[in-house]
Amino acid sequence: MIAFLRGKVVDTTDDAIVLEVNGIGFQILMPLSNLDQIGLEKDLLIYTHLSHREDAMLLYGFLSREDKSLFKKLINVSGIGPKTALSVLSVLTTEQFCQAIIEEDTKTISTVPGIGLKTAQRLILELKSKIKKEVQEDSFKQRIAARTSNRLIEDDAIDALIALGYQQNEAVQAVNKVASAKPELDLQELIREALKLLMR
Repeated sequence: MIAFLRGKVVDTTDDAIVLEVNGIGFQILMPLSNLDQIGLEKDLLIYTHLSHREDAMLLYGFLSREDKSLFKKLINVSGIGPKTALSVLSVLTTEQFCQAIIEEDTKTISTVPGIGLKTAQRLILELKSKIKKEVQEDSFKQRIAARTSNRLIEDDAIDALIALGYQQNEAVQAVNKVASAKPELDLQELIREALKLLMR
């Protein structure tokens, strides 16, 4: 198994990068949230998961161990494939998803394309005890706490964007992206930055 790869990004597509490692180009499928942070000619360490299928071998990559760990948990849930797992990590950060699982927040989980209420409930049933155990780790607990302190502001920003006519999933994605990059923003600044993103 390939645990990680370190190399230079030589190409990007809508859903993947090509990472050159010692003269070999590896195509690595990644969440959109990770791809947004990657530029060409950038040297990166990518945590990887190799998936064997009857018709192909696919390499999935992540910028953090936590994202890779969540991806592996997701694909072990009945009915959740790699495509849906990548969608989860494209829409929600690992901390947001884990918090939603712990709080049994089906509304947040269902903002991910391809996940409805029944699938959200199944994810909670199968993952809650595992994630709760991991949250006991201090560093992870601190990140969860930090997300909790900003959650009300983010929820208000999402509601404001929906009131302006945006769909819930695009409002959630825009707010999450801005909040992840600039967690210090207040409500008005968060709404303003999310609107800039949506109007591009």
